[in-house]
Amino acid sequence: PGGATREFSYNPYGKITAERDELGRVTRYEYADGLHLISRRINPDGTQLKYRYDNTRLLLTEIENEVGETYQLVYHANGLIQQEIGFDGRRTAYAYDLNGHLLAKTEYGDDDSQLVTDYQRDTAGRLVRKTLPDGSRVDYTYDRLGNLLSVDDGHWPLNYEYDIQNRLTAEHQGWGTLRYGYDHCGQLKSLRLPDNNRLVFQHD
Repeated sequence: PGGATREFSYNPYGKITAERDELGRVTRYEYADGLHLISRRINPDGTQLKYRYDNTRLLLTEIENEVGETYQLVYHANGLIQQEIGFDGRRTAYAYDLNGHLLAKTEYGDDDSQLVTDYQRDTAGRLVRKTLPDGSRVDYTYDRLGNLLSVDDGHWPLNYEYDIQNRLTAEHQGWGTLRYGYDHCGQLKSLRLPDNNRLVFQHD
């Protein structure tokens, strides 16, 4: 409506260098020399968001926001995030198994207190139990094909059904059920809501 458009400009490598929105406001993007990684975003009001990277692995290590606050990332040798420090200064640490699956997340308070979330996995690496800092648990089950069958937090368990082609056909939670229907190409065709209303999807 009104003919307003959003326009983009690109550098020779296909990276966006400028974005003009429907109101004519321009956001500009700069990239680290030779890396094609964004190094700075300049907002229409002139404020800036800066990005810094690890020199050897090119991993994002720091974001500096418009008011000078920093978000920092530290990595394990395998490239997985070991620790992050948010713009608010809060620190979160991560531990993984030998296959790179998350085992624990530790959130540190201002007094160095710790809130730990533990993740228990089966031999295939699938999450089977999440234990929250307050001791409450969420359990997960799977069928023999690896499809998620249930998520149970002890209050509102969620259950899933699949057809012989491994497509999700139903979700059950409490009194409500969502049912999915597919066309002969396997694309989602319909969604029946808990109140029995039906949404129909059309594909070109």
